[in-house]
Amino acid sequence: MQAVLPVTSLISQARQGVLRRRVDEVARLVGLTDKEMARILNMSIRGLHGKATATRLSLAASERLLLLERLVQRGLSVFDGRADLLVRWLRTPLAELAYRPETDLNLELIAPGSLRDMGSFSQPIEQTTQPAIKETPLALSNDSVVAQSPLAVLDTVSGFSLAEDVLGRIEWGLVG
Repeated sequence: MQAVLPVTSLISQARQGVLRRRVDEVARLVGLTDKEMARILNMSIRGLHGKATATRLSLAASERLLLLERLVQRGLSVFDGRADLLVRWLRTPLAELAYRPETDLNLELIAPGSLRDMGSFSQPIEQTTQPAIKETPLALSNDSVVAQSPLAVLDTVSGFSLAEDVLGRIEWGLVG
């Protein structure tokens, strides 16, 4: 595992392609299975197994692996080098990463009409002809909230960012 590199270095490394053997190194460090690594890298298990250790990963898979390495490095720093605590954190569903289906933005929430129909900044909201977004309930029942583990959100680049944010809050003592 390398020292934390600046983002520009990560971009350069991703463009060159990371060697397949690093997948195994990271997986071993935090106890991830091949299935979990394949999901994080957006690859099939067969595609992952079919690559020789000296083969370079694609740009997308390389970027995801580098993001995972960065997250692991940050996690080890936050948890004082204790990989066992990092692994437990990765697998524990967290309220901060809860999935709330009702709050997902979809096309049904956006009211039809033009920008002119939405009003202007100079008009009070009450005078607009149409609301821009339908109201959504502020309070959600516990049944509609699905807590996710950090590992569960690492199938997207945005998920890496969310997981990093949670680690930052832990580091600063701002947990949940």
